[in-house]
Amino acid sequence: MRRARHSTTLLLLVASVVPVAAQQLDAKNWGQGTAGVELGIHEGPRQRSSKGTILWYNVIGKGFPDGIVYTLWRWIPDKSPEPLIKGVSFDKRGVLVCSGKPGYCSGDGPDDPINIKTSATLGEMKRLAVVSEDGKIVAFADAVPFPIEASDKGCKLSVVRMSALADTVIARATGLKGNQALTVTTSYGNEGATTKSNTSGPNGTWQEIVAARGTKQPSGKASISVSDGACTLCNIRLRSREQQAAIGIRPSSLHVTSRGDKSITNETLISC
Repeated sequence: MRRARHSTTLLLLVASVVPVAAQQLDAKNWGQGTAGVELGIHEGPRQRSSKGTILWYNVIGKGFPDGIVYTLWRWIPDKSPEPLIKGVSFDKRGVLVCSGKPGYCSGDGPDDPINIKTSATLGEMKRLAVVSEDGKIVAFADAVPFPIEASDKGCKLSVVRMSALADTVIARATGLKGNQALTVTTSYGNEGATTKSNTSGPNGTWQEIVAARGTKQPSGKASISVSDGACTLCNIRLRSREQQAAIGIRPSSLHVTSRGDKSITNETLISC
């Protein structure tokens, strides 16, 4: 889908072109989309560089009315949601573009697809939104290019960073027995392990925000495990960004080595 076109980088803030009136998104209402519209992220071929893996994304929409000016937003860990590009729209294929028409953003030609260039660290979620100028039409999309996952007997545990240091994460388990008693064990850095009881939902899922207690530690490992008696999901130990940098992984970038461009070279350790 990529060609010579308008391009932006998720690592850069392009907020100066967005008027204050368009800034209606915040962390509290993020994810509350408008009925009838859908947003998705299409990933292009990954590129390797000396600084890690370069990711390319296009945004695809469905159900968005024509003739309306939209704004592309992003939300990155430890930051507030922020506008990225104003004046975007969708072409006939549903691809987010800069049409070049009056009142819309311009690229290298008519209906120039917006190319999002970025990088990511393990467990980092890329979160995007498209919002109309009046805020009445909103849709959200996300992607985790390098997921942190463990599985056992049809059950799966995944962890998504909510902060750059990974001192706060969202842990989610699926495939568990419904309404089943769970044993959840967590530990952060030099803090002692904490074990508590919980219960899976009727559909066999469990989700919780897991945060380090007390003072944030600049380095260390996090460990999370969940068991329902039948499935014992492996511990997922996640290094902080400082530790990743010490072994050659830069913040918001990742050197890849194996299946799905997901590194298994000591950045993420999965063990039972």
